[in-house]
Amino acid sequence: MSGSRIMETEDVRIELDGAVALLVVDRPAQRNALARGTMARLAEAVARLAAAPEVRAVVLAGGGDTFIAGGDLRDLGALTTGESGAEMAALMQGVLDALAALPVPVIAALDGSAIGGGAEVALAADVRIAASDAWLAFRQIDFAVTTGWGGTQRLVGLVGRSRALHLLWTGARVTAADAFRLGLVDEVAPPGERALDAARTMAQRLIRRPRHVLAGLKRLVDAAGGPAAEHRVLERTLFAEAWGHGDHFAAVERFLAARGVPAGDDASAPGLFIVLEGIDGAGTTTQARMLCRWLGSLGQPVHPTAEPSGGPIGTLLRQALGGRVLGRDGERLCPETIATLFAADRFDHLRTEIEPALRRGTHVVCDRYDHSSLAYQGLENDPRWVSTLNAAARRPDLVLFLDVDPAVAARRRAGRGLTPELYEFDELQVRIAAAYRDMERWRPADPVVRVDGNASVREVQRICRAALMPLLAARGRPTARRVPP
Repeated sequence: MSGSRIMETEDVRIELDGAVALLVVDRPAQRNALARGTMARLAEAVARLAAAPEVRAVVLAGGGDTFIAGGDLRDLGALTTGESGAEMAALMQGVLDALAALPVPVIAALDGSAIGGGAEVALAADVRIAASDAWLAFRQIDFAVTTGWGGTQRLVGLVGRSRALHLLWTGARVTAADAFRLGLVDEVAPPGERALDAARTMAQRLIRRPRHVLAGLKRLVDAAGGPAAEHRVLERTLFAEAWGHGDHFAAVERFLAARGVPAGDDASAPGLFIVLEGIDGAGTTTQARMLCRWLGSLGQPVHPTAEPSGGPIGTLLRQALGGRVLGRDGERLCPETIATLFAADRFDHLRTEIEPALRRGTHVVCDRYDHSSLAYQGLENDPRWVSTLNAAARRPDLVLFLDVDPAVAARRRAGRGLTPELYEFDELQVRIAAAYRDMERWRPADPVVRVDGNASVREVQRICRAALMPLLAARGRPTARRVPP
């Protein structure tokens, strides 16, 4: 896989291919057996994936021709007491629980063998794809120990009590075909094809699905063994959130359009292009999400999006802002390159996502647009050049500028507990806030509504809705019912 590496140690690495992350345990000389240091670095890798919003699917694999051959017995031989063994087991239970809890699909690619603890690692994935010559074995019994990394519970959930006992008591070698028959793996790659290639193909297919729906289905499946009444409440909640999301309306429209069915009486009217702007911590993401839910509750087709976009250029840009893509000199990309990437992503975003939705009559709510380029990249570049770079970009129907005190925004950012990206440092944000307030110089014709971003979340949302209502009324858009703020 070619892509940027966001983590690389001597035995664990993460590679990004667009929105797919490849997580590799890479100790081929030891058949990828997990030493204590490897376990710690695997824990760090899973934590990084959990904190990477650009990742939409994870493929777990071993280096070379083996998946994972359990624990490294030579290294683990230093654990000579029950207490030290318990500490190691607790570490790996936490690692695999965190892997299983990732809010994206996790696909294990089983090339070669998955033995003992390696089989337990495989079971923590959501889906397992095996090469035709791969095999699994729960060989803990051969070393006079039980499972220790959460494998028994997951095994029983997959194959049932009696089959689990048979596999655990005998340590039997299970071929890929038998593993598929038992339900231990979900797919067997064709002969001669690597499981890793099949897993990548599946991951690429899944990332085209809405992330929030994939995460919701994962939560529902994981909670299916609990009380039925609680599960129904969760199911209704997640269904309602998905139903009111712009992705649902867009999918229905695509389905109807493919069959020549009009989407509605006003389907020929273009949608509204609504942009939210403000410094980091202003609340643009929260308010955009709330505005989309509100529009959906009114029966309005709405598509949420953001910049940098989720497209290929936007993904590269996010990696650059996070310091995971560097220039040829090993330093961060220069300001001109960053500004150009933002513009390139913007025009790709318009052509492939925003304008098709608007033509379908769907409103588009965008978290940041070219005002942010002028405010952010205009500090390090000539703002006249940045303005010219984006001059041909489609103009919004409404810009909601959340004007917040930089000190208030700084407290909000500190509460996130995340590592600051390129522009998220307090001193810089003060200058960016001033640039936003001077925006009329560069975009005098844009319909900007200034909103006091220091107010409560509900009050800010009330003002945003009030600013949007006249535009909805002017286009004759139906409002199914009044929804309280």
